[in-house]
Amino acid sequence: MALHEDNRVFCKKTELFSDSFYGTVTKLYEHSVIVKVEPDQLSKKETDKIDSFGDLVVIRMSELQLVDADGNAIDEPEEDEEEVEAAE
Repeated sequence: MALHEDNRVFCKKTELFSDSFYGTVTKLYEHSVIVKVEPDQLSKKETDKIDSFGDLVVIRMSELQLVDADGNAIDEPEEDEEEVEAAE
């Protein structure tokens, strides 16, 4: 998945959080993302687990779904695979 900073994402239940939530990508790593959980989502999950991190959580990229402002899933755009020719 090609996530970028400031993308809105959705996370289903995980081992740490018993409820799903929406958030915004703040930092990207190789296989994980730091997500700022949206304020209206805080009542739906265990807030004591994230209060000490300023509403930030680290989530594996594989557990996130890119969504639009209405919360609808956005399909990954198919990237054109350009053939790269070797220099002679």
